[in-house]
Amino acid sequence: MAERKSAKAAAGSSSQTSSDVPLQEFPLPKTELVQKFHVLYLGMTSVSRPIGMDIINGAIEGLLSSSCKDDWTPVILSIADTTVAVIKEKEEDEEVLVECRVRFLSFMGVGRDVHTFAFIMDTGSQHFACHIFWCDPNAGLVSEAVQAACVLRYQKCLVARPPSQRAGSSSSPSADSVSRRVTTSVKRGVQSLIDTLKTKKQPSELP
Repeated sequence: MAERKSAKAAAGSSSQTSSDVPLQEFPLPKTELVQKFHVLYLGMTSVSRPIGMDIINGAIEGLLSSSCKDDWTPVILSIADTTVAVIKEKEEDEEVLVECRVRFLSFMGVGRDVHTFAFIMDTGSQHFACHIFWCDPNAGLVSEAVQAACVLRYQKCLVARPPSQRAGSSSSPSADSVSRRVTTSVKRGVQSLIDTLKTKKQPSELP
């Protein structure tokens, strides 16, 4: 009898202990955030340098002057932290016109016309391609989305590097200098857009 009671007590304490143990929550797999914008794609033009608002503005104005709005292609600009894709919608499926790795994005900016946006990709062998878009109502949201993708990509690169390299990154050239340049240029572009929107009021808004 005493053995049965002790056995029951041991079983009861065992089940109580197991029920008191909190369940472990495993982290959910992270999914890549993708933002999509309906824009008009003016096209691509080769440029001489990978950075510079003068390069961006020159490329935009060149394509604007040599084409009309009917020639531009309605596309979806798909922006993730690894790729920027230009997708043409079709009746049955989608056609990827351009797919650029964010790590090769060297510069971006909003043009003099706040509807225009462009980014420069380093295609290798000292060749640089500038892709140009027309955005409605303006290019602000598209610019911010590309900036966020560049910043996130840069942060992931920093986390992936060994601690010894992170500590010495301030004294040695970083492999992610392109991302840092883009972040700086984007801040300038967004600030330029904000300043333009403040100064260029619509006639209906004027007293």
